[in-house]
Amino acid sequence: MVFKGINEDGGWITVEYAATWSYGFDFMLDAARVILFDFGADLQRVTIAEIAGGSFTDITEEVMDCKSKLRKCESLGEECGVLAVAGVSGIMECPIQVKFYNQTNTVVLDIPVGQIPDNNPIKNELSENAHIFDNYMNSVEIKAYCADTERRTLERINGN
Repeated sequence: MVFKGINEDGGWITVEYAATWSYGFDFMLDAARVILFDFGADLQRVTIAEIAGGSFTDITEEVMDCKSKLRKCESLGEECGVLAVAGVSGIMECPIQVKFYNQTNTVVLDIPVGQIPDNNPIKNELSENAHIFDNYMNSVEIKAYCADTERRTLERINGN
């Protein structure tokens, strides 16, 4: 992913990324699944919006009932404009929210800096290095494309 910019407002840092390629709904599901795996039991919220700028609908319980298998969630049976996942990253050891915008290459990372303890190294690093999440976001993108390739290959093998 390409770092596009950073903004700090009211105890939150927002980092905007551009995915390597414009993406669609399948990528959103695969990338969100990668992040859900990172969150594990520390998942806090999954929301969707029909369009960017629209109101969000919380589907966290449904996602948990489906054991984070997003393709099994009825609410995700049809494409949505925005998919957001929030929780505590086991890799980065801090709370984050990631929003995927359908049919774009935009991914937005929100970090509630005010909720991160002062002794957490991420909090100190964020003040000096806006690119601290770049490798994390790159790995999410790569793993999402790998999941897509695996799914499509299995579909071909199984004749679907």
